[in-house]
Amino acid sequence: MSVAGRYVWHGISRAAGLVAQPSLAFGLRVQRLSLESGAVLHYELDAASSGELSETGAGGRHLGEQDVWGAASFVLGPTRLHTGVVRYAFRGDASAGGIGPARNTTEVFASVSTTSRYLNPSFEAWWDVERVRGAFLRASLDLPVLGWPFPPYAFVFVQTELGMNIGQGPNPARPGELANFAKRGITHFGLGLGTEVRAGRFATLAFGARSQLNVDAAAKADGPGRTRDFVVWLWSGVTIVLGRNERGQ
Repeated sequence: MSVAGRYVWHGISRAAGLVAQPSLAFGLRVQRLSLESGAVLHYELDAASSGELSETGAGGRHLGEQDVWGAASFVLGPTRLHTGVVRYAFRGDASAGGIGPARNTTEVFASVSTTSRYLNPSFEAWWDVERVRGAFLRASLDLPVLGWPFPPYAFVFVQTELGMNIGQGPNPARPGELANFAKRGITHFGLGLGTEVRAGRFATLAFGARSQLNVDAAAKADGPGRTRDFVVWLWSGVTIVLGRNERGQ
């Protein structure tokens, strides 16, 4: 469960108010192979007025989006290979400025990440296979900067992110397709600071701040007729893990 002051997807702001994002996931691990599936809901807690950025639309204070996903991962030493699919379903009112079911779509993804004591880089490739039909790339880097080795265990980390559109922009050959971005190239740069604190055996509390420098016109959009080159928001969350999580299981 997480709560954030802004909902950002692939560098694109979709809601500028307070958003709650409850999620549930199931997983099965056999040696180095893991199979996972889950769902995420995006509830807008602030009632947006006309002209404000919102998935639900003006006057809405309810579910704006629900995502269902499935994935498989393989661990090889410090490296993790990941692949899967995500289905996006929108519940907003397009006539009121929200995002409606006409934009429902599906993406497949693949990623590779490595874990070390000082740097945790990852590279992701996302491909829309339904309404947009194109690829988006994201590179990120987590840098641990502080750790508290005694209970309750706590960690502080810096997060950086770079997004690049290579196929989710307008396609003159297919004018009926939707576009997520205005043009090819870098979409945004992100920088954040976060903290994780272990709360007992099963729960982890997290909170932090994120900032984003917007490059693409779609990432700059902040409502009808409004743009923002730079945004900052706060986030917090709690994760509860039930089941066995032992090495080699």
